[in-house]
Amino acid sequence: MASERVSQEELTKRRTPSELRNWLIQKVDQICSTDEGMQDFRLQKGLVKQLVEEIRPLAIFEMHKYADNNQILLQPVIGKPYDAVVTDLRTNPDSLAYIEITQSHEGENDYWRRCELLKKGYVFSYAPVIKTSLKKPKMQVSIPPMATSVEERVKNELERILAAAKRKAGKLYPSNTYLIIFFDDTPPFQEVTDNVKLDDFVSKNILNLDLRFSALYLVGREVFR
Repeated sequence: MASERVSQEELTKRRTPSELRNWLIQKVDQICSTDEGMQDFRLQKGLVKQLVEEIRPLAIFEMHKYADNNQILLQPVIGKPYDAVVTDLRTNPDSLAYIEITQSHEGENDYWRRCELLKKGYVFSYAPVIKTSLKKPKMQVSIPPMATSVEERVKNELERILAAAKRKAGKLYPSNTYLIIFFDDTPPFQEVTDNVKLDDFVSKNILNLDLRFSALYLVGREVFR
């Protein structure tokens, strides 16, 4: 079963930043060591979905924000209105913060791209997803090997970031909750949109939304704003 790839107990264990990062690396290597595990990982089956969509962004976030501070404890959660709890042991008494994580993906099409990646070993991230039938299980999906201009790719990613923020607008969260929007900052994103341009985009398009968080972070593999 896919859910057995990672248990809820180990997924929600409280760890320091370095412990979380090391566990994530080891767990992904373990899951992907077999063809069946690789399939479950690519298709994000069972709790692997939380591993990819929540634990991975959390590990990258803590690397930027907390480095390897062992006075910080991170605990992913399931079934709460947030995705993780941060305990800061540097204060007296200990202080708590909550983290909500969302992705700048394209909804159902993101799943079909992962299916294509699993089938062919590659996928064009911004080529159109073409559905020849909308009725399951007869739906047929194809993604043509179509290159996309640098400008169009960056434009699409910024639109996905904005859509991710809008999905969280107007919702209530505990006080001292951070929102993390995890996005694809691989080239050519950083070649076209530097931190100044990204900050300007956020200021003009996102900060005027009804986001009820104490802080907003845009997190990529390299970018941290």
